[in-house]
Amino acid sequence: MGRGKGHVPIRTCISCNRKGAKKDLVRLALDRGGQLVRDDRGIMKGRGAYVCDSQPCLAQLSKTKRLNRAFRTRKTITF
Repeated sequence: MGRGKGHVPIRTCISCNRKGAKKDLVRLALDRGGQLVRDDRGIMKGRGAYVCDSQPCLAQLSKTKRLNRAFRTRKTITF
């Protein structure tokens, strides 16, 4: 049983926990060197994390360890 034409994938912001359509959130991913990059096209391999494209949510990421939890690593990830 497939998904219909009206299916909209829902993702959750790791900063504020707001749920929204996948296209409305920004996908973050780690590149091969372990650096955090913005994955606008959503094609990078591996684990991704979604965040709202608002200044408060992006600022909150640098103050907390939510990126470490989202990427399941103990290595400090800077934004």
